[in-house]
Amino acid sequence: MKQENNRLINQIEVNYFLHQIKKNFPNFVAGVITDKNGFPIGSEISKRLWIHENKLALWAISKNKENKDLVNDPNLIQLKFDIDKGKKFKLFILLEKSKNNRSGVKPLKNIIRGQELF
Repeated sequence: MKQENNRLINQIEVNYFLHQIKKNFPNFVAGVITDKNGFPIGSEISKRLWIHENKLALWAISKNKENKDLVNDPNLIQLKFDIDKGKKFKLFILLEKSKNNRSGVKPLKNIIRGQELF
């Protein structure tokens, strides 16, 4: 069943969606879902990460391909995705560098396409 635009988003569903993404990447550090204005809708952030949810949300809507001036850690990789057809919702993910980064991107795109939240 497709979601209507006026449906409220359930926090449990958002958390499960982020959990699926986290399971897809063993090197997952953080993920945040925002609206087009950078308002955080949900997040999953490792306790060892020093970056706050609000900053991750702003990076999600940033026009910069990579936020090199914001993330000085060369061991982190940033991924950004539009997660709905109207491009109103964004997903921003931080991963630790690993040889297996690219192997998780295709399944991630399938997870995004299969979700019905946004």
